[in-house]
Amino acid sequence: MKKKLNYLIIAVIGMITLYGLTACGLQPLVYPGATMHMPDSDYGCGAERVELKAQDGTALRGWFFNRGQNTPLVAFYGGNAMNVGGFTDIAKADPSRSYLLINYRGYGNSEGEPSESAIVKDSCHALSLAAEKLGKPASVTLVGFSLGSGVATQVAAAVKPDALILICPFDSITEVACNFVPFVPRLVPLDSWRSVDYAPGISCRVAILRALKDSVVPPYSTDSLIRAFSATTPAVFEFDCDHNQIFSAPQFTETLKNQLP
Repeated sequence: MKKKLNYLIIAVIGMITLYGLTACGLQPLVYPGATMHMPDSDYGCGAERVELKAQDGTALRGWFFNRGQNTPLVAFYGGNAMNVGGFTDIAKADPSRSYLLINYRGYGNSEGEPSESAIVKDSCHALSLAAEKLGKPASVTLVGFSLGSGVATQVAAAVKPDALILICPFDSITEVACNFVPFVPRLVPLDSWRSVDYAPGISCRVAILRALKDSVVPPYSTDSLIRAFSATTPAVFEFDCDHNQIFSAPQFTETLKNQLP
C-alpha cells in the first residue's frame, strides 16, 4: 500500500512539473510580439507618436492622430505578433477621424510585460485619455485584429462603444491553440481571451471581417463567437484569403471604412 502511495505521489509531482513546464513553454506563444524586435521607429508619423502612463506608471507608446474636438474616435488593437504601427497608413488616409494606436505592454516601444488583465486595463485607460482630449468624440469605434479582437471585445464590454469591428476573431485563444496542440492548452494556465464570454453583453453595432482560408483561426472558432452575440446581430463579411493576407484582400479596406460610423 505504501509503495503504491509513493508511486502516486511521484506521478502527481511529475504531472505538476509537466504542467508547469508546458505552461512556461506555451505562454510566450500568446504574446510573441513581446520578444520580437518591432520598434516604433520602423513606422512613419513620428509627429503623431505619444507616450501614455498606465495606471501603475508603465509607459505605453504608440500613435494618436488627433483630428480635433468632437471628431469620431477609432482605436485599433493589433495581433499577437505585430506592432500596431502597421495601422498608421489607415489613420493617415482618413483625416476625418481621430485614431488611437497604442502598443501593448512589451510590444513596440511600450514598457512592461503583457498579460490579459493588464492589456485590457491599459486599453480602457488609454481610450479614456484619448476621449478626454477630444472633448466628447462624435462616436467611438473599436477595431481588433486576431489577438486584438479579444482585446477589443473585452474593452467593448467595459466601455460600451458605438461600434465594434472584429477582424479574424476567435471565441477563445485556448480553443484556437487546441487546433494546433490538441487538449494540452486546456490543462495549462494560459491567458485564454474568452471573447465568447463577453460577447453576450455587447449591444453596439458589430461587424466581423473573416478570412475564408484562415490557417490560424479555425472557422468553428469564429462561428462560435458569432453565435455568442445575443444582444446584437453581427454583420459578417468574408474574404477569400488567409489570416495575415486579409488587409490586402480585394475590397477589404473599403469594407472596413464603410463600417466606421
